[in-house]
Amino acid sequence: MTELLTRPPAAVADDPAEATPSLWWRGALGALWAICLGVAVLVVLVLIIWATDAQSGASAGQAMQAALQLWLLAHKVPLHIAGGHGQPGATIALAPLGLTLALVLLVARAGAVLARGSRIGDLQGVATVAAAVGVPYGVLAAFVAAAAHGDAVRPSPVAALGAGLLLGTAAAGWGALRGAGHTSDLRAIVPARLHAPIAAGAAALPVLMGAGLVLVLGSLAVHAHTASTLADGLGAGVVATGGLLLLDALLLPNAALAAVGYVTGPGFALGAATSYAQTGVTSTALPSLPLLAAAPQGAAPTGVRVLCLIAIAAAGVVVGWRLRRFPATGWTAVRDIAGAGAVAGLMTALAVGLGGGAAGPGRMAVVGASPWQVGLVTAGEVTAVAALVVAVAARAGWRAGRA
Repeated sequence: MTELLTRPPAAVADDPAEATPSLWWRGALGALWAICLGVAVLVVLVLIIWATDAQSGASAGQAMQAALQLWLLAHKVPLHIAGGHGQPGATIALAPLGLTLALVLLVARAGAVLARGSRIGDLQGVATVAAAVGVPYGVLAAFVAAAAHGDAVRPSPVAALGAGLLLGTAAAGWGALRGAGHTSDLRAIVPARLHAPIAAGAAALPVLMGAGLVLVLGSLAVHAHTASTLADGLGAGVVATGGLLLLDALLLPNAALAAVGYVTGPGFALGAATSYAQTGVTSTALPSLPLLAAAPQGAAPTGVRVLCLIAIAAAGVVVGWRLRRFPATGWTAVRDIAGAGAVAGLMTALAVGLGGGAAGPGRMAVVGASPWQVGLVTAGEVTAVAALVVAVAARAGWRAGRA
């Protein structure tokens, strides 16, 4: 049983001619393993919380449907909430990225085991593994959406199919690359002139997201009493409170990405017509989620502003320093710096977009930072600092050459 839970099925084909058909069959089994394990863990957790919550009026079947809906939400599948009693319907599309990452690792594990078991030796084989796992993963996700369909919540099987295909193929492809030991071969796909800006620009997002996470955790520590009061105010039992804290943990990456908007300048929203930025806060009443105790309550103090400036400078310095690995002069250097800034802005915008979305009806239909605003500002800030770093490094090298 332990082996079944930790390793998806894989077998090595002795005859290469038999590898192609069996590869697709084992890819389907790997996709089924990843989905069953992810869904099973969520169902068990949700049923434990449901069984210990004396205030819950839901049935066991509804609790299981909620687990399936949470699994779909982690794939960024919108959940359409039906209206009633004069209230309009709503859409929830805020994916808990901590859960998303866990599901990605499961699918990547399935892809890696399949690649090793099939003795994949080239990028074409990696692409085949990605498709062999990703296609059935998307189809099975559509069936999960059909099973999660309830009276009040209606996920779209078509959206689940598309989201499952995207996540399953990408995660399985990455796992297959690692399993086959061909991660370095990705450079052969990308034109040589793009190696420098992509490698350098990609380094900005982890720095900014790390700074955002530090801000969130620091604010939570400062407002720990408020977070505790919010948790106690829900009147839930010990297990239900633990489930609420687990949900907060799964939403920490979302909070860190929202904080990236705060660090870079544009800020973020926790509801329509709200704004949380260094210059000030425009807010309304927030849901009783302990994680929201970290939300700023006014203009940023001097220490926080300094930390944000340091984070922006660090991101630019890292990008500029990595560009030194690809020596260039003249217009080529300018192109690399501008390209790295554009890559940093694009990757940040994509990550911020994944971290935001509608979180409920009414004003909660807008949560997170604006991807295009954060992306543009990040590109400009990173480009400026990286250009300064490259210029200083070039000047220092020129002086050392003269000496």
